[in-house]
Amino acid sequence: MIPKGLLQSARVVLTTFYLLLILVTIPISFQVGGLYCGLSFTVTLFNLYLVTTTLKIAAGARGLAKLATVAYYAQHFFIPSLLFLFLSGFSHDELKKQIDTNTRPDESLVNLLRSATKTQSWIFYYYYYQYVVRPWQYMLLRSTPYFTLLEGFFTVLGIQAVGETNRWLSRTQLNSNSWVITGLMASGGVITAALYYLYRIYVTPIWELDVQTASLLGFTFSIVCGLGIYGIVSGRGSTIESSLFFAYIVRCLYEISPQLATSAMDEIFNLVKETWQNQNHNLRSPDSLLAYYRDRILTNGEMVWDAILEHTTNVTSNSTHPAVWVSWHHLKPVWNFAKHFTSSVPSSIQEVFNLTWGMAKEAIAPAVVINLCFRILIFYSATRIIPALQKKHKRRSRRFMRMLYLYSPCIVIAMYTHLILQYSGQISNDLCLWGCFPWSSEQSTKIVVDSWGFWNWCNIFCTMAIYASELFG
Repeated sequence: MIPKGLLQSARVVLTTFYLLLILVTIPISFQVGGLYCGLSFTVTLFNLYLVTTTLKIAAGARGLAKLATVAYYAQHFFIPSLLFLFLSGFSHDELKKQIDTNTRPDESLVNLLRSATKTQSWIFYYYYYQYVVRPWQYMLLRSTPYFTLLEGFFTVLGIQAVGETNRWLSRTQLNSNSWVITGLMASGGVITAALYYLYRIYVTPIWELDVQTASLLGFTFSIVCGLGIYGIVSGRGSTIESSLFFAYIVRCLYEISPQLATSAMDEIFNLVKETWQNQNHNLRSPDSLLAYYRDRILTNGEMVWDAILEHTTNVTSNSTHPAVWVSWHHLKPVWNFAKHFTSSVPSSIQEVFNLTWGMAKEAIAPAVVINLCFRILIFYSATRIIPALQKKHKRRSRRFMRMLYLYSPCIVIAMYTHLILQYSGQISNDLCLWGCFPWSSEQSTKIVVDSWGFWNWCNIFCTMAIYASELFG
């Protein structure tokens, strides 16, 4: 029997491996293969995880459960192969031309599949895109309100959970004053950072504010500040809750303009990069402890080890027991191989890491990754918070949240693909609010807005309404 702790550790390692593969391969599929390749690759991953997860649930505690679990975790290792398959399949210009013009091949599907050769393999991808990928694209285009509004609702739950935890620590801990001071310092840091990025909204040339947008921003932050002050004064909220709520609203404003969010993330990453380079330069200086360890201790250790090996060789060669010498004679090549192999492993790992990091840096957008990590954290926290709130139906709520947790890979793939499409602007985000209905007259005025910005504004006002109802209710 395999220990339970070892199985749990293996499960964590495989899950981390899967997340890293998803994080790297999906943006590469869009950047290298294009929009059609990225959509086809992501819908294939979505369907694979949907099928294997359903098989795991359906197998239950039967004998097929282990087989379904092995199939579920084994598919992680096929993700790079799938990526290469779709990159090579969507590299045909004729395939892209057929999809762009939305025209089918002249022959029937059966005849095309029969006559499909190596040069006509794009036909399979064409029909796969028509019948499988297009519904996936349609679903992603209309999933913006669900992801955005659920994010706001779960964020309010997370903010209140943080506030309750801070109050509990302040009441139950013996050194409660330190927790109060720590909470005040953290709140001050969050508010300062939020105010700085709010200031950048008004001064940055990326997002040109008109009179209506500026007035709406002023109205929004008047309500946010009023709710924060009321929560602190009435005792129904706290400083940490008000600061986090204020910071989240600022973050939502950045999401209204993807260019603004991208520039902010680039600025943060450049600051981190400069700090890391300065720190790395200090570590490499001759006066640092790391340089002393590398130049003195390691060098002396290698000299001592070589002296021991030389002494051992002399002893065994002069020994009266030939068996000892024969054993050392046979083991010495193995030892030399292990020594040179282990000494070359760090450089090999570094080369592989540099190559992987170069590809990931070109494909991955920091704003998309930060947004994805934030949503994963918020959604995962909700699966723990909501069952705790449902006291009457706690068991049913836990069961439902467990089902969501099992299907979380499908949700992550859909969420990540949706964010890439929104930030890259590869798909039109126009949303018609008025004058586009079939019964509308030709003389009626059409009102078309940006879908991403519209639903983010809806999320801001819905979040404020939910938080206000919690404070006043």
